[in-house]
Order: sequence, then structure tokens, then C-alpha cells
Amino acid sequence: MNVRIKNQNIRFKITKEELSMLLEGHIIHTKVELLDKTLVISINPTGSGKVMEPKLVLDQSEAYLNLLVSSAQLQTLSDMGVNRDGLKQKTSNLSITLQVDMPEACHT
Repeated sequence: MNVRIKNQNIRFKITKEELSMLLEGHIIHTKVELLDKTLVISINPTGSGKVMEPKLVLDQSEAYLNLLVSSAQLQTLSDMGVNRDGLKQKTSNLSITLQVDMPEACHT
């Protein structure tokens, strides 16, 4: 998983293998060490409803950014295949994108 945070945009890029794991009901995650804290970023396939739901939880040693996504949304993403647009959602102050990353050989 590759996560990019820029301005008020968060983009989650996942591989086809990670998408398969999500479709099977598994959570995927990555960790980033930031000084004396750890940022844990995960995509959780147990979301409900029609919108992706970001959650941020802070504790003393870790911060958790959790994106809840429904199985219907994951199926839509799977049906799209490799697509630069992916799933997009805009809230009042945040834009979220979830997309399947193109294989390295296809990047030009």
C-alpha cells in the first residue's frame, strides 16, 4: 500500500494482491516511524454504507489512520481494474481516493 497525503487529499494506492486480500475480508496496513511515534495506516473492509469512512485515533505512542470501506465499494473497485481515477469521495474538508496501482512496468 502506498499512501499520499497532500493538502486536503489522501490517496491510497493498493496492489491487485492487496485488493484480493481486502475482498477476502482481511485488513491491510502499513507503518511509518515518525520520530518517537508510529503512524499505522490501514484499510479495513468492514465498512458499511456507500461512503468510505476515514477514522483517526491518537494515543501516546501511535496514531492510527483507518479507512473503512464496504465490500460493495471494494467490488466496484475490483470491477474497474487498473484505473487512474479509482474510487473518489469528497467530504467538507477532505478528498479521499482509493485506487489499484498500475504495475511498475506500465509506469511511463
